[in-house]
This record gives sequence, C-alpha cells and structure tokens, in this order.
Amino acid sequence: MADKSQVFDGLLHFASTPQSRSMVTLAAVSFAVCHLVVMGTSAAPMNGTADSDLEIPRQLMHFAAELCRFALPLGVVVVGIIRGRSKQSTGAPRARS
Repeated sequence: MADKSQVFDGLLHFASTPQSRSMVTLAAVSFAVCHLVVMGTSAAPMNGTADSDLEIPRQLMHFAAELCRFALPLGVVVVGIIRGRSKQSTGAPRARS
C-alpha cells in the first residue's frame, strides 16, 4: 500500500514543478492557436461563386490545422516529459548501496 502513496506523491511533485506547468501552458496555447486556425478556415458558405483556386489551399490549411490541433499539444507534452525525466535523472547524484 505504501508504494501507491509514493507513486502518487511522485506524480504530484512532478506536476508541481515549474517545467511541467510551462509545458501544460504551452500545450494549451498551441491547441488554442490551432483551434483558431481551424475556426478561421472552416467551410465557407457555398453561394455559387466560390473560386476553386482559393478553395483547395483553404482546405489544405484546414486539414493541417485539424491534425495539428491534437498532435502538436500531445508532442509538446511528450517532449516535456522526456526532457523533465532526463534532467531529473542527470541532475541528482545517486546514492550507492
């Protein structure tokens, strides 16, 4: 039972570090930016005068923003966790037993 408590304490300590807070903030900002791009490139009403030369780049940008809306924040979190663990493991010397 003590192991679960230590895992929970370790998780709380990791979540309270400044690096993890900035990682979550950066992920949220990247989601918001991509979401604004998605909303800005949403389908225009078809009134019969849509120019197909402008429609294809808009659809490509919309698709890329839709994909990045979830992939970019996930990538930020994964890279932040990897960097946090590597700094944590190299930062403190280990005691030999």
